[in-house]
Amino acid sequence: MPSQADIRRTLRSGSRSEVGAAAGSVENGEPTPVKSGDRDERHPSTVSGWREAGVAFLWACALMAPMLGIGSAMMYSDWRRAEDARLAAIWEAQAYERLVAAPAAGVVPVPEAVHGRELFTGVCIACHGPQGTGVKGLGKNLVESDFVAARSDEELRQFLVTGRPDARPVGMPPKGGREDFTDDDLRHIVAYVRGLQDPRRMPELPAAVAAAPSEEQKTAALKAAGGNAELAGYIASGDTLFHSTCIACHGKGGVGIQGNGKALVNNPFIQSLDDDSLLAFVKQGRSPSDRASTTGIQMPPKGGNPALSDDDVLDIISYLRTLQPAKPVGAGAAK
Repeated sequence: MPSQADIRRTLRSGSRSEVGAAAGSVENGEPTPVKSGDRDERHPSTVSGWREAGVAFLWACALMAPMLGIGSAMMYSDWRRAEDARLAAIWEAQAYERLVAAPAAGVVPVPEAVHGRELFTGVCIACHGPQGTGVKGLGKNLVESDFVAARSDEELRQFLVTGRPDARPVGMPPKGGREDFTDDDLRHIVAYVRGLQDPRRMPELPAAVAAAPSEEQKTAALKAAGGNAELAGYIASGDTLFHSTCIACHGKGGVGIQGNGKALVNNPFIQSLDDDSLLAFVKQGRSPSDRASTTGIQMPPKGGNPALSDDDVLDIISYLRTLQPAKPVGAGAAK
């Protein structure tokens, strides 16, 4: 049996052998070189891969830069347009306030104001009222209108030419329904409205004179009246008043304007009422909430012209009778 000393020598010898084997790759304190093939198999080089990734990234940036630039430009353009529109809306919303705060422009020439008043009270009054302050459910207030104040005279004239037929609740027909209006007529209406909006510009005007029937209207009225001169006088007067008050909604000759007013030619409602009943109806008007209303459009009392007397309305009724297929019945007896 080996002694303790032999066992210890054997253990020490084995440990040194294992240490020597583990350090077999180190010689003289220097690492033993690893073969190139072994390194390549265990740790592939990544230098070329990183280089390729970097080049690809740069190409991607180069390709994306124009797209990002265009996209940014478009986004800015859209924002700029929206911002400009917002600022323009704010500016226009203060147009009337700026007008009354600024020094007054020149006084409107009397002839232009007089003619403009005649045309305005003959056509525009039905929707915008005698003083231009508007009629509920029909026309806006022109006196305090930022839209009117923000536009030049020429822009307003052009607006009158085209109108706003699709406006709600009631459209504004081109030239207020008066196709015969000339450019000068429209300019004079604009001039008169300028005076309404800024009284500092309105000259002192002579008393208004009611428009007289034209010779053409007198001739047509005499024919419709069957030669009765008195009845013809009522019809001619009614023709003139109708085409100065009712035309904006009911059209020239009472043919109607879609979205504004019904046709009065061959109208069963008119035919169903006598003159007194029709007079009461015109004086009262009809609100959109009236169950009998088939249009949902406001008809103001006296067509929006409070200056009309009962005799004026009866003259209009006499004219309306001529638009029906039945023989005209004058309103003279009802006066």
